[in-house]
Amino acid sequence: MTPFHALAFTVGILGLLAQPALPETPLLAALTIPALLPWRWRSIYACAVFGVLLVTWHSQALLDQRWPEARYGEEVWVQGHIASLPDVTRNTYAGEGEATDKSPSNTSRFLFETKGANFPPRIRASRYRSYQTLEGGECWRMLLRMRPPHGSVNPGGFDYEGWLFRQGIGATATVKSAERCSDNNGYALLKVRQSLIDELRSWLPASSARGLFIALTMGDTSELSRGDWDLFRVTGTTHLVAISGFNIAIVSGIAFFVIRWLWCLWPPLLLRLPAQKAAMLGATLFAFIYALLAGWEPPVQRAFLMLAFISAAAWMGRLSQPSKVLALAWFVVLTLDPLAVLSPGLWLSFGAVAAIFYVMMSRLQPPRMWISLVMLQLMLSLVLAPLTVWYFHGVSWFAPLLNLFAVPLFSLITPILLLAILLAAVAPAWGMPLMQWCAQALAWLHDGLNWLATNLPHMWIPATAPAPALALALIGALLMFAPRGLPVRVLGLLCFLPLLFPISQAPKSGFDLTALDVGQGMSVVIRTANHTMVYDTGPAFDEGFDAGSAIVAPFLLNQGVRRIDMLVISHADNDHSGGADAVRKLMTVDKELGALTATPCRDDQKWEWDGVSFEMLHPDGGEWSSNNGGCVLRIESGSYAALLPADIEKKAEYRLLKEQLYSLQADVLLAPHHGSRTSSSEDFIDAVMPQWVIHSAAWHSQFRHPTPSVVARYAKVDAQQVVTGLRGAASLHIDEHGVSTPKFAREQQFHFWNAPAQALTIDLNAVDKPKKRAKSDD
Repeated sequence: MTPFHALAFTVGILGLLAQPALPETPLLAALTIPALLPWRWRSIYACAVFGVLLVTWHSQALLDQRWPEARYGEEVWVQGHIASLPDVTRNTYAGEGEATDKSPSNTSRFLFETKGANFPPRIRASRYRSYQTLEGGECWRMLLRMRPPHGSVNPGGFDYEGWLFRQGIGATATVKSAERCSDNNGYALLKVRQSLIDELRSWLPASSARGLFIALTMGDTSELSRGDWDLFRVTGTTHLVAISGFNIAIVSGIAFFVIRWLWCLWPPLLLRLPAQKAAMLGATLFAFIYALLAGWEPPVQRAFLMLAFISAAAWMGRLSQPSKVLALAWFVVLTLDPLAVLSPGLWLSFGAVAAIFYVMMSRLQPPRMWISLVMLQLMLSLVLAPLTVWYFHGVSWFAPLLNLFAVPLFSLITPILLLAILLAAVAPAWGMPLMQWCAQALAWLHDGLNWLATNLPHMWIPATAPAPALALALIGALLMFAPRGLPVRVLGLLCFLPLLFPISQAPKSGFDLTALDVGQGMSVVIRTANHTMVYDTGPAFDEGFDAGSAIVAPFLLNQGVRRIDMLVISHADNDHSGGADAVRKLMTVDKELGALTATPCRDDQKWEWDGVSFEMLHPDGGEWSSNNGGCVLRIESGSYAALLPADIEKKAEYRLLKEQLYSLQADVLLAPHHGSRTSSSEDFIDAVMPQWVIHSAAWHSQFRHPTPSVVARYAKVDAQQVVTGLRGAASLHIDEHGVSTPKFAREQQFHFWNAPAQALTIDLNAVDKPKKRAKSDD
């Protein structure tokens, strides 16, 4: 296996994954025929075809297992096993129908594996407001409300549907009722891990240190908060916490040196097997045991397989050809899981190992070991920086310096943590004090990282760049650390210049408007030639999802925006303001207006950017409810305009009709209150007369937004309507020449694993149903 064969195999996989649909059988047959004919490059071509065939077979099997869209919301009884460690969030309120004097209820998310032929084998389930404890490996019979895989789709945003597809998850579900069953067969490893984690939780008090302790030893990160992960990201230490190649290398490295030393103490053993080979076997075995304890998740599997291949090459004396060793390991890993090519961890792990080989295989020949280690760390930082920017939309400038100390520290503390667990199990008198000391050390470490993140300026640099610029930067990193004597080394710095000058996608005239797909909520980005406004930031939840960090900031960075000229929060409801904190952390915000700020919206506020007029039409200085007090913004270029009315209802609409009638006309309208029946009165619609109406509402909205009666009202004035949850982020351009046809993210960046875009159903005869009166004692 040469690097060229591995490259062709990868190109075949990536080429198919970029397609909107899987190829039909005749096309696959046509592609295969040249691989059967004798010609010079047949073996390389065959590897590419093998990649295409492998992904097609693997992907079709996963698509066939998906829960159908036609059965959305169906409630079914399913028996299966909890196939992961449940991710538990403690709620501060009692469950429905439960006494409030009980302990707080839990929200649990877990992987549920079924055996029935009529259900997807793997379901991502959520259980809310439960007082029952769920544990990995248990058998349960559950009443599940089923949903096919679906998520928000936005340029630059996280592809949740793609993540579910890679995990082999065929449905998501909400647990409505559950009862334990007696089938306790299987899942022995998961049960052992669950038992060990339960013991750790009983030994250590709840804290960030305990969460870090469990993450480093058992691979369970459920106790790490979103703030913890933000801290690791900002300081560039995420790779030290999530068990993958680094942690496997630590355990195997320590085991290698200890076993080699012990083997040499008994000379007869040396006659049977050299100490170095014995240490290789022992190190691989210990790494395998640690990988099992860490859950044998895909990143851990890849790390162990890579280690096993490198150890086998060293055993056979083939490390003089590291490129072939890595190529073979890459080929085997992708053969076992071709969708792993979409995982950031795969590229970061193999990239790091390749960089280590590049530096350590006597290419640079540093005079001292410590210089070699420093150069290695700098090399890793530079090589992995383009990948970090590509996957995580930024880079930590302090990470190279911090990792010079953090890597040795974590290399030392991780084996001690494992030793503490072992001693606590067999000799508590020794193990418990050591465990307490380790927890205290981790607490100090966490506090130190937090101090650095708080006191050092702008540790995280938000950034993005097109793939060609990042590839050029990667080449530049290799050139800078090329062997001495090559005249091209000085060109390495020049390869980084495109990263300093991102390509702007701002309009030359007028303005671009993008209504992001944030689920049930609202976030709109308006861009003129030299300015950017964010109107609302979508929701954020304690369970982990934050539209600000997952959708809004990645979209802005994808557009080449690093500074927000104005952030407008229309009102304080979570579905409009939840992501604001994350946006502030990730982006530079020059000015804020509206809720949560010292400058509220008022109807006399006007300004102009690059020939585009902005005018706040509402609220006035009166007393308004949260919804009716929302900021109503009109944006105009030439004689064409867009109107953003937040969540106002009919009372605020009446005020606008009375006092701002001649300012309401707009060609593009963000439907008030997501298309709720409490808004969009007929008089309001007649005053606006929109050409396009965008309903910022979730797919299968729990509030049934937009309501059929509202949709019918807009249809009667011939307005074209779209729902962000059905078609993804909606982008359009408005200038003095008119309004462009909107582009929708679900159609523009569609992959075969994505749910197709859906049209809005319109019933012209739909009317509001009368509300049910609440029962009274009269």
